[in-house]
Amino acid sequence: MIFKKRTTRYNNLKAEYDQILLQEVDHARKDYHQAQDSETALVDSRVNGHMVQAQTALKKARFTYLYKEAKRRKTVANGPRLYHQSDE
Repeated sequence: MIFKKRTTRYNNLKAEYDQILLQEVDHARKDYHQAQDSETALVDSRVNGHMVQAQTALKKARFTYLYKEAKRRKTVANGPRLYHQSDE
């Protein structure tokens, strides 16, 4: 009985943090895609292109890290939000 409570508490905690991780992955994906669009739009202008490219690379690295962590934890999203652009 004691072990069952601990296991249940662990599963609830894991599920809660997995949900937070999925939200972070989704947010990082949106940031990365927005940075890509900004980079494409600003490369032609007279803005410091290296800074824009560095910001895009940073956002890509963050998204990749979070995505791999979610994959390592075998976290599953409830909907297709990780793969489709949302209207938010």
